[in-house]
Amino acid sequence: MNLLIQRHRMVFAALLLFVPVLTGAKGKGCQDSTGGGEAGAGGGEAGTGGGGETAPCVVTGCSGQICADEDMASTCEWREEYACYGEHGVCERGASGECGWRQTPELEACLGGGEPAPCVVTGCSGQICADEHVVTTCEYREEYACYAEHSVCERGASGACGWRQTPELDACIEAASDDGTPVSGF
Repeated sequence: MNLLIQRHRMVFAALLLFVPVLTGAKGKGCQDSTGGGEAGAGGGEAGTGGGGETAPCVVTGCSGQICADEDMASTCEWREEYACYGEHGVCERGASGECGWRQTPELEACLGGGEPAPCVVTGCSGQICADEHVVTTCEYREEYACYAEHSVCERGASGACGWRQTPELDACIEAASDDGTPVSGF
C-alpha cells in the first residue's frame, strides 16, 4: 500500500511539472515580478514592461487565434479561419494602445473578406430575412405571403439583412392584418 501511495505522489509531481510545458505555458507565470523575463513583468501597467516601455503583443490562445498583451487561455476548438491568422496575420499594438490583428488585404481575403455572404429567406414560413438559416415556430400568418410577393431580402446600408420596405409591401401587410381579407400567395 505504501508503494502505491509513493507511485501516485511521483505521478502527481510529474504532472505538476510537465502540464505547463505540455500546454505551451513556456514558463509564463513562473518568474517573480522582480525577475523580469516576461512581457509585462515588473508590476507596471498591462502592456508595459517594468521600465514603462510598451511590451510587444503576443499571439496566444490554444489555436493561435488571439493577439493580446499576454498569454491567454481559450477553448481548444479549431476553426478554419484560425489558419488565416497564422499565415497572414500581423499581431501588433494599434494606435489606441491595444493589441490586435492588423487588417491586411491578405488576411481579409483569407477570412472571406470583401463581399459578405448573401442574405437568406428563412423561417418555417419564409417570413425572415437573415444572415443564416434560423428555426422558428411553424405558425402561418397571412402577411407572410406579402414578403415573397412584394419585397426583396437584402443587406441594407448598415450591413444587416432585412426586407426592403416598399409601399406595396406595407399595403399588403395592412390588408392581410385586416380580418377576412384574403392574401394571394402561399
